[in-house]
Amino acid sequence: MGQFSDNLNPAADPQAIAGLGARLVAGVRAGAIEEVAGLLLPNSPAALALELFGLTLFRLDLRLDDPRENGQLAPYDLQLDTETAWLELGRVNRQADHLTRLFGSGLVLRPASESEIGWLIEEILPLNADGQFRDEDDFDRRILETHQGFHPLPLRLEKLDEIESIFLEQMQTKPGHFNLEELFNAVRLWRDYRAVASALIPDPAWAAAIEYLISLFDYHTADLEDFARRYAVTSEAVTDHAREIAQTLRVTQFDDKYSIHADPIAHYRELFGELGIDPSRDEKVRLAASRNQIFDSVEVPPDDEDFWG
Repeated sequence: MGQFSDNLNPAADPQAIAGLGARLVAGVRAGAIEEVAGLLLPNSPAALALELFGLTLFRLDLRLDDPRENGQLAPYDLQLDTETAWLELGRVNRQADHLTRLFGSGLVLRPASESEIGWLIEEILPLNADGQFRDEDDFDRRILETHQGFHPLPLRLEKLDEIESIFLEQMQTKPGHFNLEELFNAVRLWRDYRAVASALIPDPAWAAAIEYLISLFDYHTADLEDFARRYAVTSEAVTDHAREIAQTLRVTQFDDKYSIHADPIAHYRELFGELGIDPSRDEKVRLAASRNQIFDSVEVPPDDEDFWG
């Protein structure tokens, strides 16, 4: 094992935590999807990625198909405190008989009582602590483009309901339009609505409504006629279903659970809340906000070509 942080949690076993990373690498390499599932924190980004895409994304982000990995990926460095751990992965340099850093893969771990060692994997990232994507590197570019949505990933259809299958397949037909985080948000949005809705009848308009809402949340063009054509529904059905989902969940354009963008006026909402002011109720504040365009004008950020989700 390589280096360790000086700020280790004395209740944790660094070797056991490192072993969790080694087991993940071995499981993904062997295609042992059920074994890998047991290493992941329930309801985490890693668990959702596995449910949607199987091991395909994990192989990519761990760089197991990078010829420079050469079958030698292993735990390299561990930073650990009471609430989180960061485990970097490296490649063994057998000639020098020590571990050297393989740029770009690491694990975020969280405490978990259901785990025998007290920790499970929350997220798999294709970057280590000081790594960067390099445009001239073919494998870096492949990772980046996949996270940006330019390369569709195969879906585990047996793990998805009918509506999820429809909108995930449709959202991946537009290369580079939706990144992977937006696909995850779409699934979270639908599952949250499904959990509280009653007597849902399978209808492609629900799938269209999910894509429509994610498009609105993330500043994408939302052409209702295009949605109606692609999902074979009416534009009225799309807006009706979208309105039902939004009203039921009380979601807004900048809900941080479903949008990749921060609320540009969150500061004002927090400030007014601290003052006990409801800007939709207080006439003076409403008029002032209107004059200053605080609540009516939102600067749409430009597309971030470096964003990989």
